[in-house]
Amino acid sequence: MKSSNLILSSIILLTFAAPAMAYIDPGSGSAIMSAIVGFFAAITMLVKTYWYKLKSLFSSRENEQDVDTTADDPAENG
Repeated sequence: MKSSNLILSSIILLTFAAPAMAYIDPGSGSAIMSAIVGFFAAITMLVKTYWYKLKSLFSSRENEQDVDTTADDPAENG
């Protein structure tokens, strides 16, 4: 019963809402678009950064040791 009263009250309040009489100029729209693009760029960089950290966590450490030992091999230094 309470939910039907809540729904009815919400419909009545939304039906009689007064107009806001607000104005958004083209510069505001441009600023909003820039904020949206910046948000997605920041999210992309965040995912990229943590992806490489996660990937390096699971990569084998043997590959890193092999690379280091070949650089110190005296036979290759001639």
